[in-house]
Amino acid sequence: MRQAFELAWTNASLFSKSVPRIKVVDNISFKRPVLIGSLLFLSSQVVYTKDNLIQVHVHAQAVDPATNIKETTNDFYFQFTVPPTITIPQVMPKTYAEAMMYI
Repeated sequence: MRQAFELAWTNASLFSKSVPRIKVVDNISFKRPVLIGSLLFLSSQVVYTKDNLIQVHVHAQAVDPATNIKETTNDFYFQFTVPPTITIPQVMPKTYAEAMMYI
């Protein structure tokens, strides 16, 4: 969870070019355990912005090095705020998949 938060914070920081503050740790889904010895792949995406709010999704996948099978283990959603003096690019969902991440 800590690694997912740090990745989301880094993504929000690079996106906003400022120092974001965590506002909400939103929906976290635990789909599978991460087995010892697995490799963990994390990816993050800014899914929505409004005014000074940034919503970031982090997707976690575990890979068994012996079989090379990749499975989704977790999905995390974090919401950050930036100072109101900072102007951030607006991100709105355009596809159905993006809208589902937004919701």
